[in-house]
Amino acid sequence: MKNSSFYDFDKCFLSNKLWPDFINSIGLSKAKIAVAQALDLQRMQGNSSTLPILITETCGTALVNSQVVKNFIGLTCVEQGMLLIYSNKLNSIQLLRDN
Repeated sequence: MKNSSFYDFDKCFLSNKLWPDFINSIGLSKAKIAVAQALDLQRMQGNSSTLPILITETCGTALVNSQVVKNFIGLTCVEQGMLLIYSNKLNSIQLLRDN
């Protein structure tokens, strides 16, 4: 996987509000389904060096190289069940861990 990304993480802000705002926007059950789908994508198509991304505006999912995330935001995120929530509109990201 190349060390580049469609997402411009170095211009993103770290947020602690994306997850609660996402839940308020679509409801808890739909938010949990979206997280499950992102983690399923990681299990099916990812590997130990990828991290799933949940895009809040579309409920879409993608995979990104975890090293890219670490380089841009300084967070190591290689644990099982980790995902990144991304808002293009707010230019923000939040790292989540599914319990």
